[in-house]
Amino acid sequence: MDKREMTNEENYHFDVTGYLIIPGVLTPDQLKACNEALDQLGNTASPSCVSSCAGLHFLRDHPVLTQYVEAICGEDFLLDRSPHLLEVNTNGSEDARVPLSGGSEWQDWSRAYRHHSGTRFCQGLRAIWAIADVNEDDGGLVVVSASHNSSVDAPQDLVSGDDDMGLVVQPTLQAGDLLLCAESVMWGIRPWQGQGPQRLLECGYISAGVRPSAASEITGEDDTMPEWTAELTPVQRAVLHNPNRGYPPPVVHSDGKTVSLSAEPGILHPSIYKRDPDSGIDEKEFFHWDLCGHLVLRGVMDADWLAAANEAIDANPDQISTGGSAAGDSKPLAGTGVGRSSMGNPWQLPAPYGEPFQRMIAHPALIQRMNWIMGSGYECMMCNGFLSGKGSSGHALHANGYPPRVANHYRQQNGRVYSEYLNVAWQLRDVTLADGGFVCVPGSHKTHYPMPDGIRTCDNEMDMVRHIEMKAGDVLLFLASAQTHGAYPWTGEQNRRMIFFQYRSRNLYAP
Repeated sequence: MDKREMTNEENYHFDVTGYLIIPGVLTPDQLKACNEALDQLGNTASPSCVSSCAGLHFLRDHPVLTQYVEAICGEDFLLDRSPHLLEVNTNGSEDARVPLSGGSEWQDWSRAYRHHSGTRFCQGLRAIWAIADVNEDDGGLVVVSASHNSSVDAPQDLVSGDDDMGLVVQPTLQAGDLLLCAESVMWGIRPWQGQGPQRLLECGYISAGVRPSAASEITGEDDTMPEWTAELTPVQRAVLHNPNRGYPPPVVHSDGKTVSLSAEPGILHPSIYKRDPDSGIDEKEFFHWDLCGHLVLRGVMDADWLAAANEAIDANPDQISTGGSAAGDSKPLAGTGVGRSSMGNPWQLPAPYGEPFQRMIAHPALIQRMNWIMGSGYECMMCNGFLSGKGSSGHALHANGYPPRVANHYRQQNGRVYSEYLNVAWQLRDVTLADGGFVCVPGSHKTHYPMPDGIRTCDNEMDMVRHIEMKAGDVLLFLASAQTHGAYPWTGEQNRRMIFFQYRSRNLYAP
């Protein structure tokens, strides 16, 4: 087959989320052959038994798979592990806690995902074949979308499975689908709740030049060290090249004067930086912001403040204007043709009506987050009320981390995040999934590929566009020029009521 180039949609999805589903790769006859091979092995077959099954070997070099692996990992990729069943708990437990691994800062650099000088380096890839359907809530494989691009240590509650933080996703698959997943994505296995046995077969691939996994079928050239090394100390032997050295490798300690060998292998990689307990930064908020590009602060406004803000809008109907559609050429976002209603500069309403909105400018809960999101010296640039009624249009998705510009710059470095524009949306009424309103593509602030038109118009959301539910009194913070965002048409019975602010960092200038 000719070399296959991935589409921009595929590159965008994989770059943002860290995984990609290729539907219907296996034919019915191929699925039948796989299921018959697994039936013969039995449900308790060991991974090595499955790997050695000749009837499943065609999966590891399937032409569709190998073309995608070449596009993602490079031409000289290697098969690290032959097809083996993902091991899942099938005891029927409904315990939602799922210990996770991967993601966070790349202490295992050999499996990193990164871009450099316009080239993608995906150094480890999981290829997962769905031999049977995996429906919603069936269990099995779960992932934390966008975690392959994370450079922040995951909160322990997320790693242990005690709090999924609304970030854990279970991909749904049809028999014959192929799921490609960067090995640096945070992932785990939920107890299997589906009908029949769980049948997800995984193959592992690595790019050229990185080490094989501990369970790899790639072996070195020689089983023994040269004879002359018998006279070396254990430390010297531990440091000397061994083509069949196990993983994790031996750990050698030094205080600058003496060296010693750890009793157990592992990874020692010291950092000069430590967390600052006095920073005032909540680790879950920091991780969520860096991973997704947005954050919701719950219950910032109390009942009296909410009542005053809503009363101010009710008392000044002459300040509300209705404009046209912001859906552009999108049919899904067009609504029923009702114009979008708004109130310009509600902070300028005559006393006492402007006061509820003036209180929002520098609220302590907001300032505390903005200091670590943008650093000091930011400026509040604008304030508007979004007040659209039922049927009003949504907003075509816009903003993106690609191409990189000064205004959409985002970076986390040395425990600090750098964000140049920040939008802040104060919710004066509840927003349910049925109401419409704000949507975003979590993780898109780090993408290296253009936003597909299907995302912009929501004609093809690629299962990436997320609607955020909120309560009256909540405050939404999101990256204004880096995270892809927009709005669904408003379908709520009550008019939308959201007060929108924009802040600019000290780094930008515009007269």
